[in-house]
Amino acid sequence: MWRPILVYTGIFVALFVTHIIAAANDFDMLFRLVAGLITLQTMLAGLCLHFLGGDVKHARFPLVALSAGLGWAYAGMSFAWSIAIWMIVAGILQILTEKGLKYNTLAQ
Repeated sequence: MWRPILVYTGIFVALFVTHIIAAANDFDMLFRLVAGLITLQTMLAGLCLHFLGGDVKHARFPLVALSAGLGWAYAGMSFAWSIAIWMIVAGILQILTEKGLKYNTLAQ
C-alpha cells in the first residue's frame, strides 16, 4: 500500500527540487519542462498512483493541497480566484479517473 505513495512522493519531491534549482540558475527551458511535469503529476495524481500499482482513492485528500499549491504558483504566489479553478479541475479529474477505473480491475 505505501510503496506507490512513497514512489509518487519521491518523484514529486525530485521534480520540485529540480524546478527550484532550475529557477535559481535561470534555466528557463528546464524550469518550464519540470513545471509542466509537476502540473501533470498533480492534476492526474490518481492516475499516477494507479500506474504505480496503488489505489486511486489514496490521492483524494493530498490532491486538494497539491492543486491549491499549484494554483498558488500559477497565480504568482498570491491569493486569486484561479486557485479554486485549479482545485475544482483537479477534483473533477480525480472523480473521472476513479469512475473510469472502477471496472478496470482484475477478476478474483
